[in-house]
Amino acid sequence: MASSNNLPDSHTPDDNLSRRIFNLANRDFCPWANQYVYWLKQPIGWMIVAAAAAALIGIFLAPQGWVMFAALAAVILLGVIWPWIAIRGVHCSLSFNRRRASENERVQVTLTIRNSFPWPIWGLAVEGGFFSEELSIDGDSTAVALASVPGWTTTDFEWDFEPHRRGLYPSGVSQLASGFPFGIWYARDDIQTNSELIVWPRTVKLASVPAVKGNELTSTGVLINQAGQEGDVLAVRPYRRGDALKHVHWAQTARHSRLIVCERQTAAHRLVEVIIDTDPRNHQFNNADSSFEWNIRVGASLIRQFHEHGWSVTYRTDSNSLRTTANTLSLKSTFDNLAMLQPVECNNFGQYHSEPNTRNKMRIAVTTSVRMAKLQQLNEIDHGTKFVVLQTNDSAIGTNSWLTINCNQDIPLQLQKQWERLCHDTWSAT
Repeated sequence: MASSNNLPDSHTPDDNLSRRIFNLANRDFCPWANQYVYWLKQPIGWMIVAAAAAALIGIFLAPQGWVMFAALAAVILLGVIWPWIAIRGVHCSLSFNRRRASENERVQVTLTIRNSFPWPIWGLAVEGGFFSEELSIDGDSTAVALASVPGWTTTDFEWDFEPHRRGLYPSGVSQLASGFPFGIWYARDDIQTNSELIVWPRTVKLASVPAVKGNELTSTGVLINQAGQEGDVLAVRPYRRGDALKHVHWAQTARHSRLIVCERQTAAHRLVEVIIDTDPRNHQFNNADSSFEWNIRVGASLIRQFHEHGWSVTYRTDSNSLRTTANTLSLKSTFDNLAMLQPVECNNFGQYHSEPNTRNKMRIAVTTSVRMAKLQQLNEIDHGTKFVVLQTNDSAIGTNSWLTINCNQDIPLQLQKQWERLCHDTWSAT
């Protein structure tokens, strides 16, 4: 057996010393001075310092320093004036080819640029507005770069944009930037937005719904084992005045020498309430695949699935409730709201899921294992509510959950398998 000094998590004194030196070198000792020295992060800042050093050399040491000062000053002036003039000669507008999309769906973006100068403009780039999540490692927010715009023309540039996170795009101020020719300083101007894009949370494709008892009969809905005029045959009975002849069972009629009709299923109106936990204290916020985002995606998947099967759906986040009926406009409104959801602390979650249920109503709460642990401690778990739990830690929450989904594994695959098995079990029990 190897000694404990060889374990991967052990640290030698040299490692601890290097880590301390690294932390010391990256510590901000004077945060109040950042606003005065941040300009040094730009290339033009160091060129100004170099030009000042060359001027000091020309004054106190040798006249050759003036040559270097003149060269640096010319580069600085050209690198500032040219982008400043170029950006004021162009007018830019941006539009999307559609109003709504889902996460990871490709959307065509059209950028229209009018150049008022007779000469072409080079080195333009669109910055900001297309990254609602973390930027790249180097902090670059460039969405697209353009080679050149011909003079005295209006040019359309098109590219495919694939949003990886729900929300409203452009998510911030989009700007047209130019740093040509040297890239030491960038001139920017706001882009006019002609249309906005609402990105819905992506949903998981499900194939069924669980069986729930209900007696509110409607023309559309879910078929139940109750006498009606639709669905499968439940039984046969003697003919009653008013029965349609198409329901006559002719074989049984011939056998009994009297009219026998088929008793069929009927459509019932079902109610379901989906509660989406948006309390930031119960979620992880690391990237677009955080537990908060998947909490909304799972809730949206359930809302869409029940809606497609003719259920009347109500969803709730903190204190808001919105009813969705069986039409396309209401579903669009619901998903528009889900696209804009932000973390909101909720101290009344226990009251929401413990409200009295009706006979034909089903309540589903989509939350995390952190919330479930709190409810267990307070003894506030209502067994009439179905809990869909995203497991963000190793706590045992399976005994009180309807569905348990591990956030460290394939969430869509888990949801599909567990949902289909649950629906099969509920229908088999009826």
